[in-house]
Amino acid sequence: MLESIIIIDDHLSVAEGLKSIIEKSSIAKSIFTASSYSEGLDKTLREKPNLILMDISLKGSSGIELMREILKKLPETKIIMISMYSKINFIVESLKAGAKGYILKELSSEQIINGIKKVVDGEIFVDSLVSGSVINSLLNQNEKMPSYHKTYETLTLREQEILRLLCEGRSIKEISNDLHISVNTVINHRTNIMQKLNCKNMIELIRYSVRLGLVDF
Repeated sequence: MLESIIIIDDHLSVAEGLKSIIEKSSIAKSIFTASSYSEGLDKTLREKPNLILMDISLKGSSGIELMREILKKLPETKIIMISMYSKINFIVESLKAGAKGYILKELSSEQIINGIKKVVDGEIFVDSLVSGSVINSLLNQNEKMPSYHKTYETLTLREQEILRLLCEGRSIKEISNDLHISVNTVINHRTNIMQKLNCKNMIELIRYSVRLGLVDF
């Protein structure tokens, strides 16, 4: 049994749901929750958990950025990213940054506990959407990537997330509400994205995203 687990997610219902699932499994003595970057970092440094379940997207920040900060200070901590997104780039970016697993929020309680147990046992867990062998090949193919893949990697995780939402037809206001950031922040991110990808308008952004496989039409 693990001494402690911390769940870091800015959606209270998700955090409490995961906490309930883990409590029923009896795989940890103590389970803590945190809802922000700063609270998650503070609790992690104080409690020094065996395992962290962390949302890939936190209010005003990125779960991956927080994971990097935690691993600098507590490199032995095992971290599983949790997300509603199954895009390959999110999974690869998480594993590159040090995550030991990637779990979709839509998975069943049994699948979530199975993933946690595999990570605790020293395995890397990604649900059946992507096999370990595929992930390994993706992690080692940077030199073979087309130029648009390399350009995409210049975007921050937040910019990647906003790009996907924009290309799915979400308005600036909707993205602002979904990510809990200001409208001006979304607009600034959009400007940076277009500059980095050398796209002049939304049509070019959508074409770029389709070519990269970020969105399907």
